[in-house]
Amino acid sequence: MIELKKLDLWNDMWNGALANADEICSPDFTIYFGRDASTHNGDDITGPAQLKPFVRAFRQSLDDDLEFTLVRSFVQPGADFAVSLWNLRAGPDRTVGGIDVFEFDDAGRIRKVHSVTGQRAITEQPSR
Repeated sequence: MIELKKLDLWNDMWNGALANADEICSPDFTIYFGRDASTHNGDDITGPAQLKPFVRAFRQSLDDDLEFTLVRSFVQPGADFAVSLWNLRAGPDRTVGGIDVFEFDDAGRIRKVHSVTGQRAITEQPSR
């Protein structure tokens, strides 16, 4: 079962609510980033216990001067994955967008994420 609320909590986790990882991620959680894996150890993460220090270190690398905002999240009826579009403000003058594709386990926890960061902000407004 896919709960889009989990994607809100995922966004909050990247904004510093690291404890959310324990609630929303499965024990066998993995993440794969679109950027060069030689520049980080994200592809080695297994489970929420390894995700939390990765997110903390990422935030610290930008002096905690960052904010993720969710542009839109969606799932098609019958799909076994969900997608979120997001923006990241890093410092006073830089905003980039990205897309995450989520897979869930049978308990509704996030099992796998594929995450790609773009070069510019996403401007699409949520449709409701």
